[in-house]
Amino acid sequence: MYHKVSRDPLYSEVFLYPLEILTVDTSVVQRLRMLSQLAGAQMSYPSATHTRFSHSLGVMHVSGMYAAHLFGEDSPQFRLCRLAGLLHDIGHGPFSHQFDDVVYSSLGYKEGHDQFREKLLLEKLPECMKQKFDASSERFKKRVDEDMERTLGKAFKHPFKELMERVNKIFIGENIGDPVFNIIQGPLGADRMDFVLRDAYFGGVKHYGAVPLNRIIRNSLISKRDERDVLTYNVKVVDDIYTFLFGRFMMYKNVYFHKTSRAADMMIQELLRNAMNVLDFKRSLEDLNMFLDLTDNYVIERMEMLYQNSQKKTKELKRSHEIIRRLKNRELWKLVIEIPFSATGIDPTTISKSLGEETLNSMKVRLKRVIKSGDVSEDDHEKVEELLRKFDDLFVVDTPYKLTLVHPDEFLSNRVYIQNESGKVMTFEKFEHEYPTYKLMSANALQLVRIYVKEDIRALISRYNLIQKSEVKMTTRW
Repeated sequence: MYHKVSRDPLYSEVFLYPLEILTVDTSVVQRLRMLSQLAGAQMSYPSATHTRFSHSLGVMHVSGMYAAHLFGEDSPQFRLCRLAGLLHDIGHGPFSHQFDDVVYSSLGYKEGHDQFREKLLLEKLPECMKQKFDASSERFKKRVDEDMERTLGKAFKHPFKELMERVNKIFIGENIGDPVFNIIQGPLGADRMDFVLRDAYFGGVKHYGAVPLNRIIRNSLISKRDERDVLTYNVKVVDDIYTFLFGRFMMYKNVYFHKTSRAADMMIQELLRNAMNVLDFKRSLEDLNMFLDLTDNYVIERMEMLYQNSQKKTKELKRSHEIIRRLKNRELWKLVIEIPFSATGIDPTTISKSLGEETLNSMKVRLKRVIKSGDVSEDDHEKVEELLRKFDDLFVVDTPYKLTLVHPDEFLSNRVYIQNESGKVMTFEKFEHEYPTYKLMSANALQLVRIYVKEDIRALISRYNLIQKSEVKMTTRW
């Protein structure tokens, strides 16, 4: 079949078939070229400047590997899975997950970019694809028609609308643990496989990206459990699965949640909070043409232009200008304390925020005692008094996502299972029960609580011993 080739550092060549070529060339997908894959991590890993676009092509490719193995390349599912992989991230806003945490969450999109993706798939992409199709050569139109017939199986009055409805149905399958969804975005899906491989490669930590991709995919199969189709993996590739999961864990620990990466991420979050009303993000989510203008550079350049041209500089503009200046000069917030812990039997996120607030309260009490005691040097007196006045604005509590090495519940909630040599389908928890050696690698959820300061006053904090060592007593395997 007619195709084009995209060069890729991971997979050498990524093929694009007619429907995919048409889809890639829409403004909805091309916008991903201007969204960074790892916004804050670039401050720690300077080569990690790759984009959501290259990641999306990679997910399309790996989704195709899965679909070719499970359904065959002649199956309509083959192209649908590839398209779902290509389009899985189109709902991302500027700075990706930081936009999720600030903008989407405050405007009622609880599932963030995944929830907004449906709006683009159903309301915008069919229109964009038709425009591209109408402007194409007759030769290419014929190729697209042939590919559409392979994918949908028959003619439709509104084929692009029907196509995107089929793609969206794959994502809705998350609610029932559908195996097709799981090969795209499940615990061992194409999305996770590619981002671990790609982010490790561009971050310069390829040793964390040891993903036995071909072997895991080749040993995946669709089985029956409770009379429903589920995605399973042959028990003989369990060690390969654990290898991938360990690599993912190390990427989160060392790259995504690196203390400097998170400092930059939180500064970006503050920038987005200040830009929220100024740039009217709410309207951009309602008007999809406006949404397509939202990129990383758009936010920075627009806020800077408004700051420069405004006669009356608002608080939001001043704060945004200062954050952008500091990001450009790598003057990042500084980590002053980190408290890692894990808890047995509860989700550690339920207590992480209160732990951070208690730590800050303790620091504030100690600061007041220091001032009251009169033990402050003459040179430091004004600085310490200012620290107390600005205390609440200076310190920021960060509780990034909890980390796990292997957590059976992650697979159970997605209905992904292990199948033994006799064909028995079992949960990961059951597998660990039958093979207890693997329980050693099944860790509790680890939560990080970090406190950052917006100005580098770490020497002052240390000089007056404002940080008391945490006495959190919990079951820990750190």
